[in-house]
Amino acid sequence: MPPKKNEPPPPAAAEPEETEEKFGVWEGEKDKNQLPHGKGKATYPNGDTFEGTIEHNQREKEGVYTWKHVEGAKCVAVYKGSYESNLKHGNGTMTYPDGGVYEGSWDHGLRQGQGTFKYPNGDSYVGSWSQGKKSGQGIYFSFAGSCWYSGVWKDGNFQEGEWLVLFRFISCFPHHKLSCVQFKDRSKYIGAFRDGKPAPGEGVFVFPNGNRLKGQWVCSCAP
Repeated sequence: MPPKKNEPPPPAAAEPEETEEKFGVWEGEKDKNQLPHGKGKATYPNGDTFEGTIEHNQREKEGVYTWKHVEGAKCVAVYKGSYESNLKHGNGTMTYPDGGVYEGSWDHGLRQGQGTFKYPNGDSYVGSWSQGKKSGQGIYFSFAGSCWYSGVWKDGNFQEGEWLVLFRFISCFPHHKLSCVQFKDRSKYIGAFRDGKPAPGEGVFVFPNGNRLKGQWVCSCAP
């Protein structure tokens, strides 16, 4: 499901399984025993297809794997890139059934290294991956919430760094002490105000679901 505005980012889509079945139909190069070997197109019994290189009955080197369309899916799942021993390995682009797209490095079937994931709702993540999850340095941009999560990730979760929110603050307060302001999406900011606007310093942002994020507020308010 797409994330709600100003809520922590969701995990990337799970990998659809690639078949290990023998080819239903092979159109391409063969070895001396008339077995698939080299470039060609494999059509599997379950309806999936693979166009690329087959060596010793396994997908190798460059290729395009297309999954059979699943009823209710937003689009057809397709992987275009490198293979090793039947697994996505090296650089490649994966389009998922929900419309999400990952472009970057793979290691034996999992997102690993540097890559970009574009979510169906317009969000995106650019950075490091480990074992298929966001891990290491990376930046997540929330399209609906107009915010960035920039810093260190582990097992798909944001650990530490900067969380930047973009919005136009138009309300004014006649005092400079601690105040609380609530936004249209029911999120809140609790912190110090100066000249009627949030002042730089420590503050607490409360998400619509009640989760809290404490950190340093850096204000660059529009006049």
